[in-house]
Order: sequence, then C-alpha cells, then structure tokens
Amino acid sequence: MATTVASTMTPANNKTGQAVTTRLYKITDIPDTMNQMNWPVAAALMTHWFEGEPWPNEDGGMDEEVKSHRQFAPQKYIEDSIVKMDWAMQFDRTKNAVDHLRKNWNNTPALKEIKANIKAAFESSPVGVYPLSFGGSAVKAEKFGYFNSVTVKFDQWGTDDVNELRGALANFNVHVIAEGAVEVTEKRIVFIPTQLAFYLEDSYDFNDGGIVIVSQVLGYWGFGGLIADPVEGMNTNLELNREMNSIYFGAGAGATPEQVARKKEDSERRYRELESKHYLLVQNSDFREYRDSEKKGGDFRVYSDILYEPVAAEPIEILVK
Repeated sequence: MATTVASTMTPANNKTGQAVTTRLYKITDIPDTMNQMNWPVAAALMTHWFEGEPWPNEDGGMDEEVKSHRQFAPQKYIEDSIVKMDWAMQFDRTKNAVDHLRKNWNNTPALKEIKANIKAAFESSPVGVYPLSFGGSAVKAEKFGYFNSVTVKFDQWGTDDVNELRGALANFNVHVIAEGAVEVTEKRIVFIPTQLAFYLEDSYDFNDGGIVIVSQVLGYWGFGGLIADPVEGMNTNLELNREMNSIYFGAGAGATPEQVARKKEDSERRYRELESKHYLLVQNSDFREYRDSEKKGGDFRVYSDILYEPVAAEPIEILVK
C-alpha cells in the first residue's frame, strides 16, 4: 500500500512554508525498483526476506552457529527455489569460479574432504555397490558435504560491477561435489565419480558483523533506480535540494486570485515531483531497524539448483581398516 508523509516546504523565498503531501521512498520499495531494473532474482530474494519471520533470538538475525556453518539452518530459513545456475552462469564471476572448481574439484586439499565425507556416509554399509546422488538438490549435497569451494566477492564499498548478481547475493560461495557409484568392500571404499555438481550457497542477511562504526552502505535507492556510488548519490540529492529551494510560490504583484492559485498549484506540483526523485541512502542497519519495528524480516540460507557436468576421473580409494 502506498503511504504518504506531510513535508513542510521552506524554500529560501517562501517564508511561510506550504504543507505538501509527498510519497517518500522506503526500503520496502526496493524489490519493485529491482523489478523495474530487470533484476527479478534480486527482487524475489529481497521480497522473501521481507515476508520472512525473524529468528527466535534477541536480535532476530540469523543464528551465529548457522551463519558460521557450524550448524545447518532450520528448513523454514532455507530458500532453494529462486536462484538458478543458468541465471548465475550469465555472469563472469560465477563462470570463473565454476571453471576453477572444474579443474580443482579433486585437488590434494579437496581429496581429504572427499574421503572423509564418503567414509562417514558409507563405512557402516554392507558390502555392495551404492549410488551417490543428490537428485538435483543442493540442500542434500550440502548436508552430505561438498568437496571444494570458491568464494565470489564484490567490493561492497566501491563501484564494483553493478549487476543483478551483486544485487541478489553480493558475496557468495560456489560449491562442487561429485555424484557416481560407491563400491564397499570389507577393507576399502572405492568412489567412481561420473558427474560434477555445482551450486551456489549464501547467507541472505543484513548483519554487519563484529564492531563497526558505520553500517555497510548498499547504495542510494529511489523510484528512479539505484545509484551505487555514494558520492554520486549524495550529490544528486544536493542538486535536487537546490532546485527545490529555488521554487517560487508567489505570483507577483498585481496577480489575480486565480493566477495566485494556479502559480501555487504549479509550484507545489513541481516541488512534489522533485521530492519524489530523492534517493534514499540504504544501509544494512536500515533492514535491522525495520525488523525491530515491524517484527518481520527473516534472514535465510540461499541455495541454487545444481548444474551438472559429466566427468572422467580416476576412482578414489578409501581404506576403512
């Protein structure tokens, strides 16, 4: 629902001021702006946050044990239907991360994880051959234990790439795991990989973490879109203020009542138009304040679907005795 606020106009040449109702931009308008920018994935994720419930703790944010990956998120705080790998692979940063993992999924450090995860899952199984498959579910793959990972990062304080990937996820992880067959004998487990599975994982929250002086800036947002550069956003608002302060509400000496009324109406319309063009400086703290006041807004763990690729690799042998 659209809301309005009463704003008292006091330009330099208007000593009395005029009451004008202006529609101001709010953080809950950001998903609509994202859709207008053709960022549907980013809009859907933020809408999901606004519609979610705070966590059952003192500040309502994601539990630190979950945030740090020491515990798995409860199902109600998991979203795995919005982000698709086909969408993510449109961006070079994702493609580069997948390419790196494709070449290094079973490197020396990863082999330790692979063997540990497979041993934990199958060492108690009877002798036989078992499929290792996650059915396209990144959540199931994550619970099993990924084999290797790359973190994709953006410069959050600068004017790094301004695209939907950054708007949707900012910094996130790309994980890789393999599917195939697991042969269990009395003395060893042999894993025969047949395909690689790539997926994205992220924590969608607005926590700054640690002790910070200034909450992370997420750009200047308005009905006109996003200004990612804080300096540009501030200057845009200053220019709008200057123009608003220059508006003259009088009609001059000798004007008829009709001319005075028409001039006032035109000036007020212009003032409202300029007021609505202002950009809102958005920071992480704005979302936390919204959650505190509205008791809505739920941090959540994001998982994409899975991108599969066939792989030809040597079997991995794991001694169990």
